[in-house]
Amino acid sequence: MKTSKRKSGIELLRIIAIIQIIFLHAYQYGGFGKAAADYLCGKEILVMSAYSLCRAPVDVFVMISGYFMITSEFNIRKTLRRAKKPYEAMIFYSAAISLIFFIADPGLITPPNVCKAFLPFLSRTWYFLDNYIIILLISPFLNKMLSSLSKRQYLYFLGVIFAVVSVWSTLAHIDGINQVVSTKKILDQEYGKSLGGFLLMYITGGYLRLFVGDKKNGREKPNLIYMGAFLALCMLDLALYGFVPQYRHVFGMFDNPIVLCESACLILFFRDFKFSSSVINLLASTTLGVYAIHEHYFMRKWIWSVLSFKDKALFEGFIFIPAVMGGCIAVFICCSLVEFLREKGSMFIHKKLSERKSKD
Repeated sequence: MKTSKRKSGIELLRIIAIIQIIFLHAYQYGGFGKAAADYLCGKEILVMSAYSLCRAPVDVFVMISGYFMITSEFNIRKTLRRAKKPYEAMIFYSAAISLIFFIADPGLITPPNVCKAFLPFLSRTWYFLDNYIIILLISPFLNKMLSSLSKRQYLYFLGVIFAVVSVWSTLAHIDGINQVVSTKKILDQEYGKSLGGFLLMYITGGYLRLFVGDKKNGREKPNLIYMGAFLALCMLDLALYGFVPQYRHVFGMFDNPIVLCESACLILFFRDFKFSSSVINLLASTTLGVYAIHEHYFMRKWIWSVLSFKDKALFEGFIFIPAVMGGCIAVFICCSLVEFLREKGSMFIHKKLSERKSKD
């Protein structure tokens, strides 16, 4: 039987998205954003533009899950195996990273830190992985319901969720409007980082797969209209987020309509890349591990103390551009290598356990 190679367009988008996430963390935790505002003196528009181009990676990851999983068969056992993979990574990295830092600094050994090391899911060490695993666990039921809907029914359902979770939530954070519009005791979106926001992203990804497909037109190349729309939305985001400071907290949310539309455009653009690359597919398979490693609370503090972007000299000329991008790519490569080794080790252990079980 012939086996088709896994297409790499969406996998390339996964890699781009995780590098964008690392850039956002460099901007926030590495002091890059504040230093750029303090030292660039008129050139900060470059940094703000880069920031606006990197606003959608969380939405992209969840939408990709909905895009691929919406057509999955209803199989609870397979779902549990699928959820087990990121959960194993959570446990491993939470315990391993904590242990390393406990040895390096015994002062970190406190009852809360020890408990959190072995209970990363319940202690919300990584909000993204917590929500992601919950989405995986309920996905068979979501898929069964959503795939049974007609396009009109799906669009109606998506419209209701979009209006409540995205539009309503965004309006409720705008000064003046929030005196009339409120989500108190209705929604707790945490700037799109809650389960409600993830559900909206997953449902949107499913809609893109089922009803915005490329089968009818037989397209062999990416549609530049989607990239143009993405860039236009980024410019709108730049205008609202970058130049209207009082709205910055509003349009910084992951579930606001602009970011959601940006994410959909990126998926539809990269979907139409028809090439296949084993290297890209391999790197893409490590992205969740990359996120877990560099965003662990101990590791995060250490990384952004080593890769600090607060030095004024960095912003003389344009050296800050290759410095920041090189730093982000270096974090990705190092974490990707660690995750690759962990995956290989995990596969080896599971294989040995399976062989022993079959012998018994």
